[in-house]
Amino acid sequence: MTTKTERFADYLTQQGYCFISMPAGVRLLNIHTQATHLENLLYPLYARWSGESSFNPASMSELYRRMPLITNTVFDPVAPQGIVRDTVNTYRTFAPDAPAASDLSLWLEYLARAFPNDADRAAVCSWLAHIFQRPEQRPTWHLVIPSDTGTGKGFLFHNILSPLLAHQTKHYSSYGQLTEKHNESLSDNLIVLFDDPPQATKRVAESLKSIQTEPYVDIRPLYETARKVRTYTRFMTFSNNDHPIDVEENDRRHYVTNRMEHHTDRAETSAFIATLSDWLKSGGLEAIHGWFMAYDLTHFNPYAPPRSEALERLKEASISPCHHQATEFTEKRQVFSFELFQQECSLLESTKSATEWLKSNGYTSGRIFKNGPYKDVKNAPKGALWYPASVDKTEACRWYLENILRLDGSAGSAK
Repeated sequence: MTTKTERFADYLTQQGYCFISMPAGVRLLNIHTQATHLENLLYPLYARWSGESSFNPASMSELYRRMPLITNTVFDPVAPQGIVRDTVNTYRTFAPDAPAASDLSLWLEYLARAFPNDADRAAVCSWLAHIFQRPEQRPTWHLVIPSDTGTGKGFLFHNILSPLLAHQTKHYSSYGQLTEKHNESLSDNLIVLFDDPPQATKRVAESLKSIQTEPYVDIRPLYETARKVRTYTRFMTFSNNDHPIDVEENDRRHYVTNRMEHHTDRAETSAFIATLSDWLKSGGLEAIHGWFMAYDLTHFNPYAPPRSEALERLKEASISPCHHQATEFTEKRQVFSFELFQQECSLLESTKSATEWLKSNGYTSGRIFKNGPYKDVKNAPKGALWYPASVDKTEACRWYLENILRLDGSAGSAK
């Protein structure tokens, strides 16, 4: 006959709980939500399950014996989901909550309104359907969707794609957020969305090239050693800018749609989205999932994007003399005064255009020698200097000392 603690352990397991070994110690993991918890969560869970006021800590050894213990985590669309021996596969598929709606007319109307160009609609729909049908086959090209504000592109991501992909998605407002030191998004997400990001700096743009095309990426989780993992992440970029990205002449990493515009006006679009939202709650999501799973991918090539008229226009616009002049200057000089930037980048004719270029390309300004270990360095400029926002002030000071003042960048010898 099982004990009460054993029955509690079975209940926790049925609810998706297990123990997982982490660098900070053993934690409770819920495989349905991917949330980890301290073991003291057992006290309120036990109270709710048993109706008793307290959980006996002496019962922990029995829970350890009865419940799964995870020592390895993977994200693999083709492996069995859930727990297999000491490994948990965190990849999840869509779990329907209602019978699928039979009428898809609202969904098809949404697609026609968002992408009235037939080529755009076919490219977007096949790219999205591929995620559901072949999640393990990551494309090497990704979507860029410029639009007016309030046209429903955010609704597509947050209200349709994210729930259909079991929320294995990530949302960022800049490219630099993805390349931060301890970011693990590429290890367990199917889509990363860049929502109206500023132009990528040259360093981030170079990092994105390999991230978007290579099947394996390096990650460095907090408190863990760096490692290489298989990535299944696709990328979408939403932008209200007519020039959302700079592209090279031989670009093969993007499909850019024509600009999304309101069918009539913003109020009419909002009313349509509200109707679509109600339909999603009544079997619409389930219907869209079935539609994606049945979509014909016969002519879809995950490794070569179809021709994009908007991408060709971006290629022409990206080859601007002032942009090349500013890029050439910033490639050679990481930290500089605004006056020098204006002097060397004369094609940016106004102070406003020069400032906008710097900000949109990831630069910030500050009096970096005012405080910190280098504040007393002789001949160091006391006014504001521009430097990459991804670089901290100490690193910017060190670069200036070593490359401009020709001094040793260590705090001790820069006095």
